[in-house]
Amino acid sequence: MGEAITIANEFSEIRVRRVDTRNGSRLLVEAPRTGQWVTLCPLELEALTWQSPETFSAMIGNPSRPLVPEED
Repeated sequence: MGEAITIANEFSEIRVRRVDTRNGSRLLVEAPRTGQWVTLCPLELEALTWQSPETFSAMIGNPSRPLVPEED
């Protein structure tokens, strides 16, 4: 596991680190205050660069819920 990097401001604190899995490297993104975390592969990280500011605003505007609801 890679060394953790913490990024924070008055609204949030995030810790990121590289983790190696049998399927390749991932970026582990953790929110220590909420206990939420996600691992992202390189393609998922690149997909972040394709998004508009409106997409991120929609995500922030609906905290703790997915942008696209899961089907039952």
